[in-house]
Amino acid sequence: MTDLQQLVAAARKAGWSVRKRRGGHLVWQRPDGDGLIFSASTPSDWRSLANVRASLRRAGLIINGGQPHGER
Repeated sequence: MTDLQQLVAAARKAGWSVRKRRGGHLVWQRPDGDGLIFSASTPSDWRSLANVRASLRRAGLIINGGQPHGER
């Protein structure tokens, strides 16, 4: 399982909706339905995956037992 697939699985487990658009991009939506995050479904390099993780964390997704952005 790729890092992106693991991230999708973690998001879905947390109640997020992740779907693929016709152009191949992924759309991530929070469980409360507020806001959308768009990402490539085939990250071109390691930074693009890190940027997706950061965007999701800022939107409130807790990844690997961490905390959402802005909470300590």
